[in-house]
Amino acid sequence: MPRYYRHIRQGDQLIEDPDGIELPDLARARAEALAGIRDILAEAIKRGADDSLDDAVVIADETGRELMTVPFIEALPQRLYEAILASGSKAGSDTNP
Repeated sequence: MPRYYRHIRQGDQLIEDPDGIELPDLARARAEALAGIRDILAEAIKRGADDSLDDAVVIADETGRELMTVPFIEALPQRLYEAILASGSKAGSDTNP
């Protein structure tokens, strides 16, 4: 089973996942990334922080090759995502779920 690494991109900084996780395919790695993003956003909301929506998870393979980038904003519920887009927020201006 392939191993996927879920690095977090915060601006110009990349926080690397040193361990990775074995998953059957890239679709499952994306689903796991979205679940993790939701946990991170929930904690940020509890702290009153609102600076995470520009962050992203970068999914890489065992060779370090970037396979996919999952913006945090894609983990929001659809109605909230649409409200952010409608408001013209920077976080939602260049991604689609």
